[in-house]
Order: sequence, then C-alpha cells, then structure tokens
Amino acid sequence: MIFLPSMSIFNFCHRFVPCLADPATRSSLGLKAALVVLHIVYAGILFLFDSDLIEKTKQEPWSYTGLYLLLFVATLIQYFVASYSSPGYVLDAMREVSEKNSLFRKASMLSKQPASSKNGSLVITVEGSQSERNIPESNVTSWTKLVLDMYPPGTSVRTLSCTFCNVEQPPRAKHCHDCDRCVLQFDHHCVWLGACIGWGNHCRFWWYIFEETALCIWTGILYITYLKANISRAWWKDVIMILLLVTLSFAVIFLLLLLIFHSYLILTNQTTYELIRRRRIPYLRGIPERVYPFSEGVCRNLYKFCCARSSIYSLERLPTAMELEDKSRPYTCLGFLTCRCC
Repeated sequence: MIFLPSMSIFNFCHRFVPCLADPATRSSLGLKAALVVLHIVYAGILFLFDSDLIEKTKQEPWSYTGLYLLLFVATLIQYFVASYSSPGYVLDAMREVSEKNSLFRKASMLSKQPASSKNGSLVITVEGSQSERNIPESNVTSWTKLVLDMYPPGTSVRTLSCTFCNVEQPPRAKHCHDCDRCVLQFDHHCVWLGACIGWGNHCRFWWYIFEETALCIWTGILYITYLKANISRAWWKDVIMILLLVTLSFAVIFLLLLLIFHSYLILTNQTTYELIRRRRIPYLRGIPERVYPFSEGVCRNLYKFCCARSSIYSLERLPTAMELEDKSRPYTCLGFLTCRCC
C-alpha cells in the first residue's frame, strides 16, 4: 500500500510522456540531467563564492567572465546537438537510395524513354572512388549491388548481412547493440550522450569535446584565481573549491586525451572501432597496422570530415590492392615535397 502513490505517479508520467516507459530512455535522460547539473554546480559555486565575478559580468557583459558564460551556454547547446543528431543509420541510407530509385522509375515511365547510360541512370556517389558509379535502371532497386560494388569481387552477400537488421552493411558499418541499429562509419556508443557516434554526428561530437575541454580548463583557471585571492578567508569555502578543482583536474586530463585521440582518428580517417578491433574486422585483418586504408591525406581527411558530408549515401568503398600498396610505401623527401601526406 505504501508504494501505490509512487506507482500512480509513474503511470501518470508514462501516460503523458510515453518515452519514459523505456528504461534505456530514462537512463539516457538521467545522464543528460546529471551532466547539466554538474555544469551548473561547478559554475554556480564559483559565482556564488566569488561575488566580484557577478559584478564584473554586470558592468561589462562582454568581458572575460561574459565570454566564459557564453562558452558555458555554447557547450551545453553543442552537447544536446551532438546527442540528438543522427549518426547515420544503414536503414536510412537504404531507404533514401530506394526513394531515389522509385523517383527515377516514375520519371522514366512518364517520359516513355528507355534508360540509357547518359540520362537513364541513378548516380550514387561512392567516396574513395575515382569517379561516380552509374547503376543502370534495371538494377537500381538493388541495395545489395551497391554494397557489393564497394567490396572486392567474389565477396559473398552472407558475410555482409547483419544478422539483427537483415540488411547488407557497407564498409565501416556496424550493428550497435545499444541502439539496435546498424550505423554507418560506426565509431562507438557514447554513454554520456546516450547515442551512437558515427558518420552523421562524429564532427559534432568532436566540437563538443573541444568546447567541453576549453570550458573545463577555463573553469579551472577561475578556481585557481579565486583560491589565490581568497585563501584562508573561509576554510570551508577553500575545502569545497579544492575538492571541486581536484575532480575538475581529472576531467581535464581525460578530455584532453580524448580530444587528442579523436583528432588522430580524424587525421588518419579511422574510427575507434576500427582501431581497437582491427584484427577482428575481416576487410582490415590483412592490412599492416601502420597503413590507413581509408586515409586520403591529412587535408582531404579534414575536408571530408568537416565539409563533405552532405549526403547520407556518400559511402566509402574498400581500396584496391594497388591503392593499398601505394599507401604502404614509406614517406620520402620527394613524397613530402609533392604533398603526398596531404
């Protein structure tokens, strides 16, 4: 009888907010709320103890502390943008390709013209290839053919099919057991964001880490400045500030390492999953560890990561044997002069 009020409250909440009925969703929302509270606590205690910061902010809104508050808000916004951005699901890519195919078929039937190699084909951009691939109208319905074209000849469809989603996975895709979906260019499932990091939101995730690192470092500097100016005035304030500063230091170290690690992945066009599970991934098993099969040079990798992600079906094919041999060649002075690394 004691638990009846609480149960009725849960039922009331589930009725008006159906997503709360899912334990995974409740856990994700709880983590998001905890992260927001942590940010408010660290910044709030700083402004609560240091009254000079509030006065400076009121007098000069665009001063040092004003910019700090701007970064604080921007970091939280970037967190939710990265969290609720789609990582790029294989089913969405498959659906989009199917819609393009059906539209092309309707256009061909209305024009009553036979599909030709010039104007009767669906152009699908496959990143990493030298040119765009044209799939004839007679085969445009096959997502399987598009995926098989990205693998070496003779690859079996069964080895590419996901046993959970029953779809053919393009290279670099993986099924996420937390999201229960196949993700394009799967990197990892982020617990703090409550979402997968993949092709569609890796760039937003990197910017969130960058802003979070800058915010933590800036907060640490403000804490140290306060302790230098107000040490021994109130011992209990000093204890609280020192404890928060110690925990913040661990967070800064972790975030800096994470930022450096993901910057390295971006510059070499790798993912966390590919780096950690390289020997277990069939198409990477025979490639030497220091050879990055999907890398096109630092500049092109950065451009593709930041600017060239306009279409969900711009997929990367596996490199040929000749391309792998070229990538495995050691760098020479001539290679640097000709910008081979770029």
